[in-house]
Amino acid sequence: MSNLEELQGRILAAMDRIGSGLEGLVPAPAPGESPEELKQLLEDERTANAQLEERVKALHRRQEALEAELAEARAAPAAGPGEDVTRAMADMEEAVSRLRAVNTRLRENNRLLREAKGGADSDVLNESMAAELDALRADHAAAGAEAETILAALGALVDEPAPATEGEA
Repeated sequence: MSNLEELQGRILAAMDRIGSGLEGLVPAPAPGESPEELKQLLEDERTANAQLEERVKALHRRQEALEAELAEARAAPAAGPGEDVTRAMADMEEAVSRLRAVNTRLRENNRLLREAKGGADSDVLNESMAAELDALRADHAAAGAEAETILAALGALVDEPAPATEGEA
């Protein structure tokens, strides 16, 4: 009989240890955070993540448009566009390259936010905001470089003498 009581005591002690171990696995909400507040924070994070993803998509569309314009400009015959056009195209290529790098960083931050599932720490959020600002700056620089390229090409066209027709000579 004492053997049975001993076994029962050991089983109860093991169950207590298991229970305390399980409590350590499930994080308790911080004081003042109810499940409703946590759900709202998660929903806010999801909304912010969706907004960041939309911005990334818009930047991708802009990047593809710039790449298409660059490819088109490269394919056009180089009938003496001048140094300004060449320099402007190089600036535009640099801006597009920077835009790609910033987009890569922004995608990585969005991945981290998705993996955090609402529990993102302030470092990840700060890095995400910095990446978004960099993306906006890169987009602005790419748009400026595109405008400079267009102005340089137009300037080269205006400076070129018009071809003479047969009746004018």
